[in-house]
Amino acid sequence: MRDPDWSWLVSRRDEVQQMSAEAASTFMQEQIAAVDARLGIEVADRDGTREVLVTAGGDAEAFGLVRALVEAAPGWPDWSFVGLRPARGFEFDVDAGGMVFAARALSFQPLSADEAPSQLAIRLLVPNPQLPEWSEIGLQILETGVGEEAAARVTYLEIGKREDDADNVYALESLPGYIERHPVG
Repeated sequence: MRDPDWSWLVSRRDEVQQMSAEAASTFMQEQIAAVDARLGIEVADRDGTREVLVTAGGDAEAFGLVRALVEAAPGWPDWSFVGLRPARGFEFDVDAGGMVFAARALSFQPLSADEAPSQLAIRLLVPNPQLPEWSEIGLQILETGVGEEAAARVTYLEIGKREDDADNVYALESLPGYIERHPVG
């Protein structure tokens, strides 16, 4: 891991500014990987501002490095540097194996201490839990909905199907409050 340094971007700012957001993401991802392989970059153009999101890929041990990188970022007026994925709520669609549905329609079940001792653990209840991609899709849903930092507090995520007689089932929209009320450890 190298020290947080944006000299590679400063020297190529004009070139990167001319790239599409997707091309800039690819270029910047290659550069940021030299700082630390756990880090990621997502670039978007929003209202005339190039937004650079630095993510730790949910790795809580890299959160400090992300914060240091954002703090050390250039202070350009037409660029914005954001550390860690912010909470965006659950107003988005999920594509799981061709089945598209609203994330807000999902629910979750807290897992008991017997099921996951000393962990903040949940079961994400989905319509097609047999799909192998659910572990990755589930993490993306959590990070998008509650933000990267809060999602990292969920130390165990299980995928399941909602049963009609299931106890303790909550709307996914209530997950941020649940995480906030339940300390890890």
